[in-house]
Amino acid sequence: MSRTVPSWLEDPVAIVIGEGEGVEAVAHELAAAGATIARGPAAESHAVAAEAIAAASAAARDPVTLLVHAGGPVSALRAEKLELEAWRTGLKGGIDSRFFYATELAKSLIAQGLTGTVLFLDLPESAGGALQAATSGAVGNLTRTLAVEWARDGIRVNTIASQFVGGGTKEELRSLGALASYLVSDFAAYVTGSITGIDVDDFLLTGA
Repeated sequence: MSRTVPSWLEDPVAIVIGEGEGVEAVAHELAAAGATIARGPAAESHAVAAEAIAAASAAARDPVTLLVHAGGPVSALRAEKLELEAWRTGLKGGIDSRFFYATELAKSLIAQGLTGTVLFLDLPESAGGALQAATSGAVGNLTRTLAVEWARDGIRVNTIASQFVGGGTKEELRSLGALASYLVSDFAAYVTGSITGIDVDDFLLTGA
């Protein structure tokens, strides 16, 4: 993959949570566009998220102002076959960690008088079973709510909901990375609360 647009991002510190081809494609494009990339673990509490953000800021000697968070894998079993443990685990990876990181980043930015951006990476609701639908629906509602709550603080919140998050061809992954770079850049300064797909199927599913 090559640089999408030189120096789009003016060297922000971005903390990236998640694994897989889609996440790596986004991290690559953000770095090519000028971001400093730090990695963080999925968080089961506010404390874990706050510690990861603080560690990334200290290592970069600049505050983290950008969060990219993909959810963990969730079970695609039919609803009547889902055990409670699998359901709870899917919700933790799909929504809890994103909420912890987003709110801890917002606390940090507001305390420092800084603006920032949160970008969630997600699969479409129909990509799996009931659990994927539940987590994706929650992520969409969280995106819109946080965007409204933090608009006056200059913190934008958007989601990319695409099959490409789970992997794809070189061209598909580059498209994903390019869209992510745009959404976190100043070129999208007035875009917040959006749930955006990439191909035709994604558009029909998200209704963005």
